[in-house]
Amino acid sequence: MSVVPVNESELHEKLSKCIAGERVLIEHDGNRFSARIQHAGTKGVRVIPEALIKNTAGDLGDIEGVIHPYQEIQELEVKGVVYSRISEPVKQRA
Repeated sequence: MSVVPVNESELHEKLSKCIAGERVLIEHDGNRFSARIQHAGTKGVRVIPEALIKNTAGDLGDIEGVIHPYQEIQELEVKGVVYSRISEPVKQRA
């Protein structure tokens, strides 16, 4: 899997073209979690958190998604490529 660094606007452009099922990493109120896209809209992305998917006994169509603004999306995974806004940590000198 390769990681491609992108800025916020590049990531938003890619998100706007996504179809349902793509994986995203969301940072909300200081917490990070992975989710699957249900729908990308004009103001945000409706997602289903992966933890909710794993813990449900019903059909995926029965799960109500949650909308997160584009600014909270940190990564998008499409066909084995991760588009990431997360910068690599600065290495400390010894």
